[in-house]
Amino acid sequence: MDAVRNRALQLIRAVGPKHLSELGGKNYERWRNISGGKIRISTEEVGILAEAYPQFALWLISGRTEPENGHISPDGAPSA
Repeated sequence: MDAVRNRALQLIRAVGPKHLSELGGKNYERWRNISGGKIRISTEEVGILAEAYPQFALWLISGRTEPENGHISPDGAPSA
């Protein structure tokens, strides 16, 4: 789960806690505390990220990308 957590943190930091709070589901302070490492991300937040950013869902959960199928990483780098 640490790898998933690290990828989730990367995505949260890329889009920002404010934007995520505007999507609904969780408040700004919660996303900010997750981003800052003060609290651990829950499966609910991972689900919110996957739903809000389906193009990153495969990468978020597995670390893999399939650009030919529209599954990319936030930085656009292909996975190994």
